[in-house]
Amino acid sequence: MSKPAYTEDLLEKELFGGDSDELDGSGMDVDGMMGIGEGMNGLGDADNMAAAALASPSDREGVDEDETDETGAPATAATEMDAPSVGEESRRRGAHVPKLDIELDDPPGEMTLLSHPPRIHSTTAGELDTCRAYNVLPTMAFMHPYQIYTTTAVANMRWLFTGGEDGYIKKWDFFATANGKQQLTQGQRHAYVDSVTKAGVLASYWDHNDLSPSGTDMLSPVYSMDVQSEGMWLVSGMKSGRIALWSVRHDEGRRITLLSKHSKPVSVLRISPDEFGLVSGSWDRAVLYWDLNTGKLARAFAGHTSQISSIEFQPTWSYEQFKEQQRQPLPGAVPSNASPNSNDDSGDSGVTATGQPFDANHAAPVLMTTSIDGQCLLWDMRAPRPLPHSFATPRKTPPWATVACWSRDGKRVYVGRRNNTVDEYDFAMAANPVRSLRLPMNSGPVTALAALPNGRNLICASTDNVRMWDLSYPEDRRSAIPFQIIPGHHGGTVSSILLDESSRFMVSTPGNRGWEGSSNNAFLGYEINPAV
Repeated sequence: MSKPAYTEDLLEKELFGGDSDELDGSGMDVDGMMGIGEGMNGLGDADNMAAAALASPSDREGVDEDETDETGAPATAATEMDAPSVGEESRRRGAHVPKLDIELDDPPGEMTLLSHPPRIHSTTAGELDTCRAYNVLPTMAFMHPYQIYTTTAVANMRWLFTGGEDGYIKKWDFFATANGKQQLTQGQRHAYVDSVTKAGVLASYWDHNDLSPSGTDMLSPVYSMDVQSEGMWLVSGMKSGRIALWSVRHDEGRRITLLSKHSKPVSVLRISPDEFGLVSGSWDRAVLYWDLNTGKLARAFAGHTSQISSIEFQPTWSYEQFKEQQRQPLPGAVPSNASPNSNDDSGDSGVTATGQPFDANHAAPVLMTTSIDGQCLLWDMRAPRPLPHSFATPRKTPPWATVACWSRDGKRVYVGRRNNTVDEYDFAMAANPVRSLRLPMNSGPVTALAALPNGRNLICASTDNVRMWDLSYPEDRRSAIPFQIIPGHHGGTVSSILLDESSRFMVSTPGNRGWEGSSNNAFLGYEINPAV
């Protein structure tokens, strides 16, 4: 019997998850995992994906490297000179952005990071910011039988927090662990490399309770977390879309309040540099900025077409320089009668953006966000209605971006892909990648990244191993291996890589964050030293 032909409705539901109103046992929407809306041109073009699905198998296998254009001449790859500028790209892309079904507060909250200086960060220890390479050695193992979706730590790394599928927030004493207060038993050591001898010291834990439809407490998986730098309070993301604020230092585990705007699991949380605001990302495609002084929503960012996978603030922006430039007019104009957070309809599927294009030359706080369909967007936090700048996805790259990170100097962006690659972008130059770091075949999707302070090394976690990539290796040196394998992890999805502010310690956690992949329960701590 022949298979039924695809209809447009059927194809859209299979590719993009549709918009099902069915609920599972816990009252959650059962839409598909990935809303694939990212076209080959990086503009979120659903028609491109539909055409690819209806193409013949030979067409879908890929295009030959010597692809010809319509005149028969070989097509050449776009160069940096051909790529549009950051401002031109944001204008072109921002003419039509996805609509968000988010009800904004009236009056809205304050964009706190524009009126408060960021906190002072710890300096890098010793020679770690100038050395040519590092020795990264696993020495600690934390016993955790369930998948870990998220981890965070206070500024001095004294307290480490984890959360995952079991529905508990666990607090670990990292100082006691690193000092070897508790050792692994002989049976436990068999599961790890020889250097792993110290056991994680669990200080406390508490239930990650959410409100059920009946109003009673129920356990919820911990999809995301972030903690205040001194460990005063902590925020966590729930399956229902709520964000909980917890007391940590005093009356530990008491839920102070719930923030409710998202409609699906909150996959990413980042406290703003001034620690008076919070940015949240969810499976409902929304990125929101919260004023923690009032609990009100300050701004909603519309631009993503799938579930939010990572959020990072640019690490190097000068608040003092920003204040000096604040009197200068923003590029572009906002109508005087327009609400800064307006998402008024201008069509059936989106809104017309009349706000400011992205300006890479201004001393403004910049927010980077990625979604599971491969999008990586940059947002100017000054602009009341910003147009995001989009980094283009390379040709033949499948939709996927669970992680992205900044270089320590804030000039480069690294995006992990599904096809064993990490794309490197120049923040100020253009939308196309500068280069792609290709891992060995069958390494698996890149799920965690972290940049080291010397600017030469990048930690990259995929299914098979955790690697430290040497970014200074010339691309034409085919005989040399541009990375070294960090021992300890093998054969499982890494949900996060966490570096402390001094870059002396690193933590890797196992888990798929509710998406795709299996866990090997190898929750490890590493010591980082400059290589001699």
